[in-house]
Amino acid sequence: MTPEIGRWEHDDAQLAAVRRGGGPSVRVYRVDGPVVVLGSGSDPAVEVRSGICLADGVPIVRRRGGGCAVVLDPGNVVVSIALPVAGLGGIHSHFRWISAWIAAELEELGIRGVRREGVSDLALDGRKIGGSCIHRAKDLLHYGLTLLADADVALIERYLPHPPREPDYRAGRPHRAFVRPLAEHPGGWTAIRLEEDLRARLTPARLLAFPRPPDRMPPRGKGGLSPAPRP
Repeated sequence: MTPEIGRWEHDDAQLAAVRRGGGPSVRVYRVDGPVVVLGSGSDPAVEVRSGICLADGVPIVRRRGGGCAVVLDPGNVVVSIALPVAGLGGIHSHFRWISAWIAAELEELGIRGVRREGVSDLALDGRKIGGSCIHRAKDLLHYGLTLLADADVALIERYLPHPPREPDYRAGRPHRAFVRPLAEHPGGWTAIRLEEDLRARLTPARLLAFPRPPDRMPPRGKGGLSPAPRP
């Protein structure tokens, strides 16, 4: 059965405000229940166990940004950043800049050693703690990040098969061995606590004050996405 695909609408008002000239905007929030979120080019037949989602009543929606499908639950914290940026380019430089800023703010909270891996992941000790995407429209850039605080990894295993492509550092690892929520790291973070602390720190003023990296930097390793190894 072909699943009904909805649209990710949580950031619509924020983006509309920036388009109207409202200036840079940062939001931090959580979702109410499990939801599968497709990337703009995701094929649900390949990336989602749609029959199980349907049986469990879990909605499937599509976001503006790219990347593979993800599962969000109340244990995730979403960071949504909308910036008025001239033109249509600058995706990779903004990934570097915003990822470095997020990592620095997490370090201030005591979460040390976060690194950008691949193009858009945040990782700690070689395991993914967050994934991001960018949607670029004329004169607007939208960066979306999901941080796994006390997320239920079993839901990822239930609703998503191994992705069709992956960053090199994943090295074929299954979900359970690749993803590690912050609750399992020192500090025992919960989504409620992380949301509250990040709301206090992640502001447009702090982002704009954070140094931008050079426009051209050598990639970390290969940096890109590779086809996932065959099982």
